[in-house]
Amino acid sequence: MSLSPQALIHTDNIVANWRTIGALVPGARPGAVVKANAYGHGVGPVARALHEAGCRTFFVAYVEEGAELREIIGANATIMAFNGAEPEDAELVRASRVTPVLNALPALKDWLGLSDTPDYAVHIDTGMNRLGVRLEDLAALKRLMADKAPVHIMSHLVDSDDRSRAINTQQFERFTEAASNFPEALKSFANTGGCFMGAAYGFDVVRPGIGLYGGGPPTPEGVTLKPGMTLEAPILTVQAVQPGETVGYGATYQVETPRTLATVALGYGDGFPRSASNKGVASLDGIQCPIVGRVSMDLITIDVTQAQDLAMPGAFAQFIGAEVLLEEQAARAGTVGYELVTGLGHRVRRIYD
Repeated sequence: MSLSPQALIHTDNIVANWRTIGALVPGARPGAVVKANAYGHGVGPVARALHEAGCRTFFVAYVEEGAELREIIGANATIMAFNGAEPEDAELVRASRVTPVLNALPALKDWLGLSDTPDYAVHIDTGMNRLGVRLEDLAALKRLMADKAPVHIMSHLVDSDDRSRAINTQQFERFTEAASNFPEALKSFANTGGCFMGAAYGFDVVRPGIGLYGGGPPTPEGVTLKPGMTLEAPILTVQAVQPGETVGYGATYQVETPRTLATVALGYGDGFPRSASNKGVASLDGIQCPIVGRVSMDLITIDVTQAQDLAMPGAFAQFIGAEVLLEEQAARAGTVGYELVTGLGHRVRRIYD
């Protein structure tokens, strides 16, 4: 028996989520965002499972991630790198057939100055003010691209978590108008939340990310996503504590009634956030067990008073999964599901089902 935390990665669930989300935007090609090691789930097994299921468009952040992914899935797929590329990356781009997404006019000038310019995509900023060519620069963009047009045009929603916000409609209108200048290029606009906004947001290709792994904004009525991972940690010790005693560093939790506590092998050294101290939960066979005291580097203490028959050394407590939903745990810790899953470190063993 291992005494380290483990993440059971459910590749079948990830594929099922990809199909579920894709069905919400009929007419669009369902891609998959697998940057940051497939959001901490392991890019190799995840990308292979999605590719075998029929996914043919993948998105990463860096050209280097794209080159790694090409080795995993082979030639029969499009791989796009959101953060673009420099001219010195051209050899790697050609060798790995990664399509860089260029995000500003200077980057475009440099890329188009290459001899035998590799294919590229362009990000148009419709309101994020983060990456992308600004709308007022569209005329200059078209002049630059006169000799070699982009194969793909994309933009990114500011707040797809809240589908009621007017800015989503404004961005949709801006992107529709801007993208009409590039009739031959594929169009991509919808992330996970965008896929929940209806078929109009789909354009040619959709880019679900966190939704593939069971997280993201609330789903439309009747749509359920499955957990991409089950994060578990083994109980090391179980002890009875009395009123007045405190738990953990800084004595931030004081026991008011007799309680049974268990200490598990998981902590911020494994990527579980310290901000979950006295706020997060674990689960033993569906019984919620609050985190008490501080999350320390290697250990978390949970209150197992309501699950005493289950709490014993060697038993595994769940911290993310079907019993502790990703976004609910993230909210308790004051963060988002993205950070919880991408932050899990190498000490957490990945086990693939």
